[in-house]
Amino acid sequence: MLTQSCRIQAEAVEALAEWKAFFAEQVAVLAKELAKNSNPPYVITLDHYRQAAKQAVKTLATAVQNTGVSDDCQEAA
Repeated sequence: MLTQSCRIQAEAVEALAEWKAFFAEQVAVLAKELAKNSNPPYVITLDHYRQAAKQAVKTLATAVQNTGVSDDCQEAA
């Protein structure tokens, strides 16, 4: 088995950590909102998390697209 090592830039590690935290927070918030109107109310189910995750993926995609955009513009200037 061939093992390769990989170096990861600190900026990339920070971005990944931020994206993971952002996604988790979005899922939690959205699931709680969905649970407000469920029966019984305020009981978060796996289905709520699934629905929330689907919505959060879209929000995360936008956040990923916008990561470093202003930094890249400043570096080019």
